[in-house]
Order: sequence, then C-alpha cells, then structure tokens
Amino acid sequence: MAYQIKSIRYQNSPRKILLQNINGPCPLLAAANALLLRGVITLSSECVRNGVASTDDVVNMLANRALIRSQQSSSTSSSLEKTDKEDGNDDDDETNKPSNHEYHLNEVLSILPTLQHGMDVNPQFTSPQSIEYTHNLAAFDLLGVELVHGWVLDPQDLETCAVVEMKSYNELIELVIGGDERRREVVRLEGWKVEKEEELMGSIDRKDNKGCKEGNNESENVSIAQTETDEGVKQTETDEGGEVTSNDADDTESSTSKQISNQCQGTVSLEQQQAIEQEIADIGLKIEHASLQISRADVANAFLTSTSHQLTYHGLEQLHAHIGEDAVHVFFRNNHFGTITKHNGILYLLATDLGYANTPEIVWEKLDSIDGNTEYVNEYFEKPSPRAELAPAAGPTIDPALLLAQRSQAENDYQLAMAMSRGESSVPTSSSQHASTNADEEEGKLIEAAKEISLRTYHGENDATVAVDVDNSTLPSTSSSAQNSQFDSDHQMALAFQRQEEQLNHESEQLARQLQALDQQEVQMQRQRQQRNDTNRRRQPNSSRPAEESKAGCTIS
Repeated sequence: MAYQIKSIRYQNSPRKILLQNINGPCPLLAAANALLLRGVITLSSECVRNGVASTDDVVNMLANRALIRSQQSSSTSSSLEKTDKEDGNDDDDETNKPSNHEYHLNEVLSILPTLQHGMDVNPQFTSPQSIEYTHNLAAFDLLGVELVHGWVLDPQDLETCAVVEMKSYNELIELVIGGDERRREVVRLEGWKVEKEEELMGSIDRKDNKGCKEGNNESENVSIAQTETDEGVKQTETDEGGEVTSNDADDTESSTSKQISNQCQGTVSLEQQQAIEQEIADIGLKIEHASLQISRADVANAFLTSTSHQLTYHGLEQLHAHIGEDAVHVFFRNNHFGTITKHNGILYLLATDLGYANTPEIVWEKLDSIDGNTEYVNEYFEKPSPRAELAPAAGPTIDPALLLAQRSQAENDYQLAMAMSRGESSVPTSSSQHASTNADEEEGKLIEAAKEISLRTYHGENDATVAVDVDNSTLPSTSSSAQNSQFDSDHQMALAFQRQEEQLNHESEQLARQLQALDQQEVQMQRQRQQRNDTNRRRQPNSSRPAEESKAGCTIS
C-alpha cells in the first residue's frame, strides 16, 4: 500500500505529511503525521524524492522512533538502578530478569505492522484520555503520542450519568443488548403470569362448584334421614306421650350443613392455592427487575443514539482544556484516526484526504462543531482566498500505487547514474574496463539529453544549448560534483517528462470515453427519432405524407 506525500509548513518550518488513501491504515498514518509535524521523525530521501511512501517505509520509520525512545528509557532506568545500588537497595532476585522496557519494545514492534489494518478502541465517557487500555495502545505510549477523543458525557445529565458511570463503549453495548433480551423475557413472563392467574381462578371455581354440589346432595340425604329419624322420634315420644318442638329439628339440620361445607374446603386445596399465589408473586418480582434493566438499557441506547457522531459539546470543552497550545495528538472519532492540534485557542484536524494532494491552500479543518459544519484553512491557519478561476488543481493525479511502482525503476536509474558517475572518477583511464564504463556513461548521457530535449519541445521551448551542455558534461575535465548535479537534473527532468506523459495518456483515455459516451447518446437519439417517425406513419391515413415526413426527417438528420 502506498501513500502520497504532501509538503506543508508548520510553525514556520517545512514539513512532510502522509495522505490518507482509500481504506488506509488510519492509526498508522495518524501517529506518523503527528510525529512528522513535531519534527522528531523524517521520511527517507528516497520517499521524499519520489513523493510516495510505502507501508513498510512508515512502519520502519515508526520502529526507529520506538527504538530511540526505548534506548532513552533504558538509559534512564539504568541510572536509577545504579543509584539504588549505591544506596544499598540492590535486589539479587531481579538481576537476571528482562527489563520491562525490553518486553514493552518487543511487543510494540510486533504490533506496529498490524496497525495498517486498523485498531480497536474502547473509549470511556468521563474524559478525553479515558480509553480502556489494550496492548495496541502500548504502541502510542512508546512512540510518545497520546490518543484522545471527544465522546464525553456531560456530568449535568444526572439520569444518564447514573447509568453510564465508568462503563466503556463495549459495556454499554452489552447493556443495550441485555435490555433487548429482558424485553423478550418480560413478554414471556407476563404470559406465564396470566396463565397462572387463570389457573388459580379456575381451581377456585371448580372447587366451589364441586363443594356446593356435594354439599347439597349430602344435605338432602341427611335431611331425609334426619326427617325419618325425627318422625321416628316423634312417633316414639308421641306414643310415650311426650312433645317435640320444630325448632329442635331445624337446629340439627343447620349444624349438619355447616359441617359438610367445612369439610369441602380441605387443607390440600388451600396449599395448592397458596403455591400458585407464590408463583405469581415471584413472576411479578422478575418482571419488575427486568423492567428496571430495560429502563437502564433504554437510557444507554438513547445516549449512544443521540451521540452517534461520537462527539459532544462537553467533549469539545474537555479537549480545549486538555490539549496544549501547538501540541499534537491523535484524535479518535467514528472509527477514524486523525491528527489534532490547537492553534490560538482553536482546535484543528489535519486534512489528509488524498483529494487535497494538489490543493496547497487546504491543510487544516476546524473542529468547532459536532455536526461537521466547519471550514478549511491553509498551512498558516488562515481562511484561503477564493481562486480567480474555476480550474483543476495543478499537479499529478496519478494513483499512489502507480507512483510506488514507478519509484522502484526511478531509484534504480538514479543509483545506476550515481554509480556510473563515481566509477568514472575512480577507475584509471588506461584500463579496458574504464573504456567500457565511459561508453556506457556516454550512452546514458545521450539518452538523458534526448529526454530533456523532448521535454522542452513538448513545452514549446527550443533551446539549442542542450547539446552543448551535454557535450560539456561528458568532458573528462568535469568535476565529480558537477557530474552528479547534471545527473540529478537530468534524472528529475526525465521523471517529470514520464509523469506528464502518463498524465496525458490518462487525459486522452478520459477524452476517448467521453467521445464514446457522446456517440452512444447520438445513436440513442437517432433511435428515438426513428421511433417517433414510425409512430407518425401509423397514425397518418395518407401514405404519401408519411413518405414526405420520412424524407424530410432524413434530410434534417
């Protein structure tokens, strides 16, 4: 993967930044751009000379930075350990163990290549630097770059703070998912509760009906038996000459009915009823607990939805307070990593989109709004003046991958030219090898001169002194430094000619596509006219008139 290089000025110093390609490694470029703006790392001369850097170039550059900081940390730790030994605090058990910074460095060096595929970040919502620590963040620590975000919860929102607290983004997502599960559970529990209530009411109704029916039957039987008994008693007492009142018989019948009714309501039915009532109460408690979790999940979901852009106004305030003047950090938002700084009390994001490669007046983007309604400024943090005319930006529009492919051949040519230049001054002229080298050099110089002439001719410049310059450069008396300068100049002009030729080919291809599209539109229009003519022929009863219209239509077309 390749990344185009853009030249800007930052704090009155020239700087090189890497531009973001489609689906490029955001954390890798953000950290590299932060360190490039600080001036603590620099791109290799090969990358600068060709205007493109590969992923390996960026990883190696950051690895060198990690090694330097690790050595500094190691020297500091060694001095502290030496001081402890002088104070008599030496621990023999820790002597043979590897130091923490060595383990830390090995871990970071293994992480750096994986950053080209992105990085998982789990922010917390209490402060800009509150991010759950993972092994990936160790790379930022060792590189000396701080990762910040603006997804901070306002402490005045008490209801949301009571739910979010110190939870991270992943924990809130789990809470929302758990709320959905509890919601389905409540539906199931409510259905179960209704079934239990119906079961309880049905058991009561069946018991009452059965008890009344049995009680009535037994009452009738008892009444009949009691009547017969009473009649026998009455008859006996009458025979004996005694008297019996009707009130005594009624009391006996009433006491018997009450005894039967009490027997209908046994202890087993009462225990079953109490068990069902307890199950209904337990289900109600479960529904209440699940409803509480649902309400907390709804609050968390409302917070995540309302701040889906992952930036709050309170977060902007916290970023202003945390980031120092002209300090450079890595900013995380919407799964994207950018480079952030503060200048004159205003936050800015580095514009690293590849579309701004040939737009030098757009370098920074203001970060003063959470809805993306902002403006762009130049390298001096000033609003650029509008262009005099609407024209495409100057410069090559070649894909960085193509530039990277060309860089290999260009560097080979450059190294060959440098080697030939050095060989001419170091090898004796009397040897046959020197004669062969001179012949190769002369041929290379003629090729470079021909490219230069073609390039100047293309731009409308006819300079006859080119041949003289080439002849002068091939003289044995020319110094080595002058030859190197001539080779560099010819090499750069040849590269420029090659890039412009590719640009012309690209424009020619686009023009051919446009002409092809116009031809297709013309064919479609002719078909539509033919269809209209056919329709008019069918509508006209006179056959001669359609012929005339057809003839007229052919003349017009």
